[in-house]
Amino acid sequence: MPATESLSDYWEQMVTVALLGTDRCDPPAPPVGGLADLAADDPQAVPAQRLLQQVAACTVVRRSGLLPAAPVPLVAPPAADLRPFTPPAATGTWRLVVDQWALLEDEWMLAVIEGGRRLAPDLVAPVLARHRTDAVRHTRALLAAGPLGDWLLQWVPRLACAAKRPPGAEQAVGRLAELPMVPALQALLGGKPTEIARALGAGFDEGRFARSDRAVLVNFVARVPRGALPSVQAALTRVVPAAPGAALAFALADLAALRHHMLTELES
Repeated sequence: MPATESLSDYWEQMVTVALLGTDRCDPPAPPVGGLADLAADDPQAVPAQRLLQQVAACTVVRRSGLLPAAPVPLVAPPAADLRPFTPPAATGTWRLVVDQWALLEDEWMLAVIEGGRRLAPDLVAPVLARHRTDAVRHTRALLAAGPLGDWLLQWVPRLACAAKRPPGAEQAVGRLAELPMVPALQALLGGKPTEIARALGAGFDEGRFARSDRAVLVNFVARVPRGALPSVQAALTRVVPAAPGAALAFALADLAALRHHMLTELES
């Protein structure tokens, strides 16, 4: 093979031999230079081996001769946010809340914001996606996410809110929504922790609370003053198992326990 033959011509000849098979056509002699030196330094007895040797060497030469492409523009990072992330365990708590007691999520998010924290990075996308159809909750999530949330929306537009902002949305973002409950329970919210717990436990033991009261009782426990939650949980746990609403009482005890846990966790 002439020494002046290009590498491309040599490559095409090897491709032809590979297609025909080395039993029909001998591999071409490598051009003078590194490829020929390799063949001389490491001779292969079988034509197929000689071909594979030269293909591998030629591939390295071809790739090493490529010029680098134009540099890829750097992705600008999000603006700095000095707030600490939510604790790692809080991510699991958030998932538990939305799976079992979703009405607690608003309070969880407000606790993050009011506690001077920001969402852990692995929570930002799931939270924004979850509230795409709720302008108030989506705005609240962006406050908790900080600059990372705004940065993510630029790269993943589908995470943006798809709902219109209702009137008074700015005020609604920073407060918990009112939950419907009967006047007697509403008035009880202002009592002392022991009074609240005693009244709730007695209502179940005396049969005044049953499964039909679930909705209003769930709302009640979700709005009980935080300081009363341990007492409420203890009272509901002590409800007599034979009481008509015992199963509901134990479920409400779990609600009180989870609410107390999530609020305490975000303070640590």
